[in-house]
Amino acid sequence: MTNPEAAQPARCPVDHGAAATSTTIPATALPGSKKHAIVQLFNYWTRPQPFIEECRKEYGPRFQVSIRLPPRPVYVLTTPEDVKAMFTAPADVLHTGNGSATIEKYTGQSGLAWLDEDAHKARRKAMMPSYHGAALERIAESITTMAKEGVATWPRGTAVELHSYIHSFTMHVIREVLYGPQAPTGWDRLHGLLLEMMKFNNGPVSPMLLHKMPSRLVKLLRLIRPLGLERFLKLRDQADALTYATIRERRASDYRGDDLLSELLETTHPDGRPLTDREIRDELATIFLAGTETTAAAIAWAFVYLARDRAVTDRLREEMARGEDAYLTAVVHEVLRLRPSIPNIIVREVKKPIEIGGVRYEPGQHLWASAFLLNRDPAHYEDPDVFRPERFLDTKPGTYSWIPFGGGRIRCLGDRIALLEMKAMIREVLGQCDLHVSDPAPQRARSRIVVNVPEDFARIELRNRVAVVEGVRG
Repeated sequence: MTNPEAAQPARCPVDHGAAATSTTIPATALPGSKKHAIVQLFNYWTRPQPFIEECRKEYGPRFQVSIRLPPRPVYVLTTPEDVKAMFTAPADVLHTGNGSATIEKYTGQSGLAWLDEDAHKARRKAMMPSYHGAALERIAESITTMAKEGVATWPRGTAVELHSYIHSFTMHVIREVLYGPQAPTGWDRLHGLLLEMMKFNNGPVSPMLLHKMPSRLVKLLRLIRPLGLERFLKLRDQADALTYATIRERRASDYRGDDLLSELLETTHPDGRPLTDREIRDELATIFLAGTETTAAAIAWAFVYLARDRAVTDRLREEMARGEDAYLTAVVHEVLRLRPSIPNIIVREVKKPIEIGGVRYEPGQHLWASAFLLNRDPAHYEDPDVFRPERFLDTKPGTYSWIPFGGGRIRCLGDRIALLEMKAMIREVLGQCDLHVSDPAPQRARSRIVVNVPEDFARIELRNRVAVVEGVRG
């Protein structure tokens, strides 16, 4: 006879309703799949959101997964209370630097993404002016112009993958952030190389930690042409050469503005040494990747939803005609709730023991906050899987229950810019075009290095809108 208790799925061993005096358990006692890391990694890559949802359903709000090679557990946090504890932990307790290992092939290891504690704080402070104040006003103006001009050139009358066009737009916006109004001489060439290089992110080997692999293995993988590694590395070399050229060009000029490159050229280490060209290159490369992939994914998801919801689209156009944007803001918040670009935010490595929600995490262990699961928690959002922008009309997103930009000391520097880009793109596309899709079903997600994009890359047909002039009949 079957034991009814044995038939129940494994649950989180922490009693979330128990008093604060409950016995603390070690993180290693948290439940999780016993499947090999390769199997888990494959499932996460091919079915990123169903995989993580199934884990929470089977194991509860705290669980472990193993999606890295060599196999190593990552402890997933999915409640606002746990996320708050992680975001507010002291800088010397949780580090984020090693959490960027997946994108090291782009970023190198000397930029903000790899720094912690005082070094991170100092570099972030040095970069901050390029994202706020007068710089933000300048960037906002350029975003409006780029969106208008860009959308006007997009194909009409045939279904196309909008993601590639959106990615090109976000790359131009990042040029404004990094270089200001004076684009470098080789920008057009660099722009094309970066977009071509980042196509590597669509492949299943893009998360490889190349810097941790033996050189012989990397050479072998380069010979397997279908993997795309050989092409990626060649394109990266070319992009690096052009990036270094932009740094030399700016160093040799008298121009200094509020753009990021100008700020970095004036930044020094605590001992007074200026940043090296390599350090500046790493910062620029980080923003080329992180500042474009994430926003492009979010905008693509916005059109996936808007193309399938005429009522929301009509309401947006009515609001646009009045010159308002409250509903547009709610739409953007709802898209980011349902489809956070980075569904599981940067891993934190435990440096000193920390207890979160009755679980003790030890040095060397990794914590992973799931924005996707948190943003879809039915305890905080009614009908969490439904696209319903109205939920944000009179409610601001919660600091620890809506985390598409991460949080704490390393919250995304460019969050305001991303919101401006999303709004500008939605205004221009809905103002110029009607959206048509052949498949009314919601799109599944697919992995693209650390972000999730629509499985069909937002394949949508744009049709020019027919202007209706009052008092005129056709």
